[in-house]
Amino acid sequence: MLIFAARRAITDIVNNKFLHMVSIATIALSVFIVSAFSLFFNNATDFLDAWQKGIRIITYLDDTAAESHQADLKQRIESLDGVAAIAFISKDDAYRDLQQKIGQQSSLLESLDKNPLPDSFEITLADSFRNLEDIEKLAQTIAQLPYVDDVEYAQKWLYRFSGIYNLFKVTGLVLVSIFFMATLLIIANTIRLIMYSRREEIEIIRIIGADEEFIKYPLFFAAVAQGFLGGIAGILMLYLAFALTIPNFAPETIFAFFEIRFITIRFALTIVLCSMIIGWVGCYFSIRKFLKL
Repeated sequence: MLIFAARRAITDIVNNKFLHMVSIATIALSVFIVSAFSLFFNNATDFLDAWQKGIRIITYLDDTAAESHQADLKQRIESLDGVAAIAFISKDDAYRDLQQKIGQQSSLLESLDKNPLPDSFEITLADSFRNLEDIEKLAQTIAQLPYVDDVEYAQKWLYRFSGIYNLFKVTGLVLVSIFFMATLLIIANTIRLIMYSRREEIEIIRIIGADEEFIKYPLFFAAVAQGFLGGIAGILMLYLAFALTIPNFAPETIFAFFEIRFITIRFALTIVLCSMIIGWVGCYFSIRKFLKL
């Protein structure tokens, strides 16, 4: 029975190339979009985690802070929850570091009468202390300590990136739902059109005694095959786009602190399996009007 169903499904696909190609292309596009959003979410999460692990709270001291004040302030900061380590950076060290970073443009600093940079503490956070709200509370607590002039930790950038991430998450869920429904409808309509074109043949073979499994198995097989081919095509499209895009992000760019990775094989196989299930479900809803399941 299965061999016959496979042969009959192949015959149907050959005889109705356009309809089946439309279904396969729709599934491939849906898989591509869903997988692309998953790829973005995975790497965006890795990016945010890697960035948060590298967060340093920079505490700038005012000019009135003497060495005794700095030592007392260091002890008070070290006692705060979430602080893993603290390092003092003098204004002279900060000035030399700035000269090295700007390189040939360091001559611009020669016109300055004095070193404009303040002394500072570079605070390293504990691994378990990565929530943005907790970091903000810690920064506010440090800012209220005596002899602290300012606190910096890339707050605006982190909140903007988190906002973009959440926006893409909502957009992704909406698009996934839309394409899921669209794929089901197109597959169901494709199977329905095939059955309409074969309705006389189906009626004849039912009259001569063919059971419903004899009729529906080839249709289910064709729908599952559409889901499989569409899923594979969507994953290949995503990999091609990934291979063409990622070389533009060289290691020396801002993405050097984490590795951009493709979706896992397990996730790709899950996507293909889901596309096959969608094909089966679309076929099921289509033939309900013709056969009693």
